[in-house]
Amino acid sequence: MKLFFSPKALFIYGLLLVLGGMGFAIYMQFFHGLEPCSLCIFQRLAYVAYAFIAVVALIHHPKTWGMRIYAFISVFPSVAGLIVALRQVWIQSLPADQIAGCGPGLNFLLQEFMMSKVIQLVWAGSSDCAIVTWRFLTLSMAVWSAILFALLILLSLIILFKDKLPYLPKDDKLIQK
Repeated sequence: MKLFFSPKALFIYGLLLVLGGMGFAIYMQFFHGLEPCSLCIFQRLAYVAYAFIAVVALIHHPKTWGMRIYAFISVFPSVAGLIVALRQVWIQSLPADQIAGCGPGLNFLLQEFMMSKVIQLVWAGSSDCAIVTWRFLTLSMAVWSAILFALLILLSLIILFKDKLPYLPKDDKLIQK
C-alpha cells in the first residue's frame, strides 16, 4: 500500500497523466487536424514544465523533504495551466457576440511583441479559442485539460501533505527524524 502512495509513485502517476494528455492532444492535432489555439499552446507549456519537474524529481530521487520541494515547485505550472484552461472554458461559454475576433497567430505575436504583450493578447482570447471542435462525455478538450491540471495539483498536494492525511500510509523516514 505504501508503494502506491510514495512520492516517486505519485510523480510517475503525474507524468503518465501528462504523457497521456499531451499524446492525445498531439494525436488530435496531427491525425484529426485540430490546430491548437494560443491558450492550448500555453497549456501545453505548463504540461511540459510539470513533466520536466517530475522527471528531474524521479532522476534525483531525494529524501522526503527533497520530494516535497519538487512537489511544491510542480504546483506552479499546474496552477498556471489550470488557470489558462479555465480561462478557455470561460471563453468557450461566452455568447458569440462577446468573443474577440480572430487575431494574429502566436508565431506572429512572438516575433512582433514583447512577451508581456503576447501574454496580454493571448489572455484576451480569440475566436479560435472559443471554438469547441471536440467533445468527450459532453466535455470539451479545455474542460478535460482543466480536470487533468486539477489532478496534477492533487498529486502534488498529496506529496506535500502526505503525513497529515489520515487515510494514507505514513512515511517512516519522517517518523524517525
